[in-house]
Formats: sequence, structure tokens, C-alpha cells
Amino acid sequence: MEAAVEDCEVIREMDTVYWILFAIGVILAVLTILFGDIFDIGSDHLPFLSPTVLASFLTVFGGSGAFLTISSNLPPLFIAAISLVVALALTAVILYAVILPLHRAQQSAAFSSKDMIGKTAEVITPIEPGKRGEIIYEQGGSRLSAPAKTLQNERIEQGETVWIMDVVSGTFIVEKSGNG
Repeated sequence: MEAAVEDCEVIREMDTVYWILFAIGVILAVLTILFGDIFDIGSDHLPFLSPTVLASFLTVFGGSGAFLTISSNLPPLFIAAISLVVALALTAVILYAVILPLHRAQQSAAFSSKDMIGKTAEVITPIEPGKRGEIIYEQGGSRLSAPAKTLQNERIEQGETVWIMDVVSGTFIVEKSGNG
């Protein structure tokens, strides 16, 4: 009788742990959706530690654990093992089907933008000091546009030619070329 009471307490404690992990996963997912890169710690080199992957794992592990605790009479250790396997499997699918392809696409876009440093572009929307304008440039046979700003304290007019000096968070840093 005493063992049955202890088993019920363990089940209740595990159910609480599963619900807490589920809630943390959902909160992390919502915060990641709302604030994006703020929680993106080290995922450039370790995409399996991205907030999306962590939120997926916690949500699936907690949710499947809570579901199995409520809907089955399986032992708590067996429920934890099943939940762990399900969470690892679904998180792996999310990682390999969504996160890594997006990460590779983002990396290749960043490298191609960096390749434009030292090349010229044309201003298509005037660039005010401290504000963004827009440039158009050619890369790989395509004409592309991008936001641009200058660190100079002067306006750069539409139609002027500029040198691309750097790329910061997708914004090109430009200077007047002198022959625009």
C-alpha cells in the first residue's frame, strides 16, 4: 500500500515536471517568434542549440510526457524514455528539415553580400546622414537592391555611384565614389 502511494507521488511530480517543461518550451517558442535573434546564442556555429530547436525539444518532451502520464498506466521511467525518444526524433526532423537549410541559405546570402565589399553600386533612393537609402548593384549577372547607409555626414543623391565599404546586418555601408 505504501509503495502504491509513493508511485502516485512520483507520477504527480513527473506530471508537474512535464507540464513545466512544456510551458517553458511554449514560452521560449513565443519569445523566439516575437524577438528572434535576441535569444540566438551561438547558433551560428551550433545550430542544434538554436532557440527554435530547444523550444521544440522542451515542448515535445514535456507535452508527450504529460500526455502519456495522463493517458496511460506506464511506469514513470518508461514514460520519460518514450518522451525523450519522441522529442529527439521530432527535434531532429525540425533541425534537418527546417533549421539547417535556413541556416545554410542565410550563410550563403551573407557571404555573397560580403563579396560586394570594394565594388561600386548606384544609389536609387537618396541616403541621408544617419538614415538608410537604397542601392542597386550587379552580382552574378543579376541586378539586386539593398538598404544602404553612409557613415559620412553628407547626403548621397539618387543616381550617384558609391563604393561598398562593408555589410552590417544586411545593410550596405557606402561612401561616395567621386565619379557619380
